[in-house]
Amino acid sequence: MHTDTQVDSELIRRLREKTGAGMMDCKKALVEGKGDFEKAVEHLRKKGLSDAAKRSARITKEGLIGSYISPCGKKGAVVELNCETDFVAKTEEFRELASALAEAAGEGRLPGPESAGPIIAPMQAKLGENMGLRRFDRFELKGPGLLAAYVHTQGGKKGAMIELSCGSDALAAHEAVAALARELALQTVAMSPKWVKRSDVPQAVVEKEKEIFAEVTRKDGKPEAAVGKIVEGKLNKLFFGAFCLLEQPSMRDPKIVMSSLVDDAAKKAGGKVEVRRFARYQLGGE
Repeated sequence: MHTDTQVDSELIRRLREKTGAGMMDCKKALVEGKGDFEKAVEHLRKKGLSDAAKRSARITKEGLIGSYISPCGKKGAVVELNCETDFVAKTEEFRELASALAEAAGEGRLPGPESAGPIIAPMQAKLGENMGLRRFDRFELKGPGLLAAYVHTQGGKKGAMIELSCGSDALAAHEAVAALARELALQTVAMSPKWVKRSDVPQAVVEKEKEIFAEVTRKDGKPEAAVGKIVEGKLNKLFFGAFCLLEQPSMRDPKIVMSSLVDDAAKKAGGKVEVRRFARYQLGGE
């Protein structure tokens, strides 16, 4: 039987390239296969299937958010890729995998998260952890506009993608509009809005908030005649102002409301700009 020292280093290199397995695993596989390359590949595949079965029972609580925007700015995706440990989540290989999955999703090559298995499997075998694409959102523009995405640079645990519609593609290409899209994506990640504008909020949710604010106001001893006005003020500031993106104060300057940034960019570009939708991801969130 071959020993480690008798295994050809070129065969090890080729086996690593073909299977993505670690160097020691490749050495052992070639020893087991007595230097036969195809037998070594088969050995690693069998080992990988066995290891994968064991890994599948392990919980994936760590990971990161990845994003992709096509060169034309019309297609994009944001993904959540999970693994077992933060150590693996911080590796360059895992980040590259998240980027590859985001691109595949953005370009429409992934029907759903479950279809990502073949892309994930080689890296799962290489890094030795259970991994899974938990979810993704894909946007594709049907008319003039652009997409932008931002992933928080510290750990990659939060990210967002936003869609703007514009009066023309020339307008969408204006530097003021591109800067606006990036700023809105960053704001979305940092300030966690739930809706774009107040008209997007379900009426049942609004009524429930009014009910809560009214109860609190009455408990504070305010006269009944003033309750309606006080509730309206709280609803605007504490609810719409907190959870509707366009009504939030800018994270950079609380005196500026986000809708005014949209208006300013539209004026600079000379046309209509509208925030259509966004997807915000936080690791482990809903």
